[in-house]
Amino acid sequence: MILFKQRVAFLLVFLILTSSAMFGQDEHYSQFYANPVYLNPAFTGTANCPRFTLNFRDQWPSIPGNFINCSGSYDQFIHLISSGIGVLFSADIEGGGILQTYQANAIYSFRVQAAEKLNFQFALQGGFLGASLNWSKLQTASDLLNTWAQNDFPQEMENGLAKSQFDAAFGWMGYTPYLYFGMAIHHLLPLEKSFIGHFSNFINSKWSPRWTAHLGGKITFKQKIRNKESFGDFFLYPNIIFISQENFHYLHEGAYFKIYPFTIGTWIRHNFKNLDAFIFSCGLEYNNFRFGYSYDFNLTALERTGGAHEVSIQYIIPCSNELSNKAQQKKKFRNATLDCPCY
Repeated sequence: MILFKQRVAFLLVFLILTSSAMFGQDEHYSQFYANPVYLNPAFTGTANCPRFTLNFRDQWPSIPGNFINCSGSYDQFIHLISSGIGVLFSADIEGGGILQTYQANAIYSFRVQAAEKLNFQFALQGGFLGASLNWSKLQTASDLLNTWAQNDFPQEMENGLAKSQFDAAFGWMGYTPYLYFGMAIHHLLPLEKSFIGHFSNFINSKWSPRWTAHLGGKITFKQKIRNKESFGDFFLYPNIIFISQENFHYLHEGAYFKIYPFTIGTWIRHNFKNLDAFIFSCGLEYNNFRFGYSYDFNLTALERTGGAHEVSIQYIIPCSNELSNKAQQKKKFRNATLDCPCY
């Protein structure tokens, strides 16, 4: 077993340096509001009508073994019980498939009207988090791996390097016609992230909770028809988002400029010491579809990484807005939708 630990040391270094999951850090998307349920489960049902979202992110494409993230979600609001329901799926593929993480979650949210034009939503999320480590893709170490005797491998490795666990999250948010804010915590339960018990001697084997806080607003410069967007309407959405997980603390500050049906956004992502990235995004709304693209310009010492490309698609199924329209007319804000940026 001592021989095994010596020979596996370089593999641990590789995984620790290249895998955010080994640090206990979840994948981050730059189009925060194009992936609202991932940002905070309390966004579930805020569109009232059924909503589908798809997101794809390719980080550091110029480096071999880049990071690929994708997610998909569905959510809707049920007026009869003042609740939202949804599902969220995500996949994180790192190191060219060496490390893969998958999540499948179900979400329930409940809406409360606290004041004439103030709603709160509270949400619970539960599901499974699975991860696998594919040794066959570690081609750079193939010569070393072939020299290992069969009895050098611990029993856990012989049975396959895969793990699945139950996971949970909680979120809340409040919103008015001009302001929205909230907080969420993911990985409420203690989760193991090491595949082999021997690895816990080298790294922290617990998956750290992810804390998220967000605050944003809507400023209307031009709107022809009240409660309805039309061509040429002009809005500004300033936002700030804070995400913290283990030793990683990131602050995102930016704004979206919307001249319907086009949207342009700019963001700065940084920790408390250094700049991390400048983010540019653009989007287009067509009927009930919303298309978005963003690019992260790297501002760290890492060079020639290729930044990060991100694409999003949203589709809202048309539904009866009778309750929402009546809510606007009678000032019963409880059934009103959340008006926040789409990207």
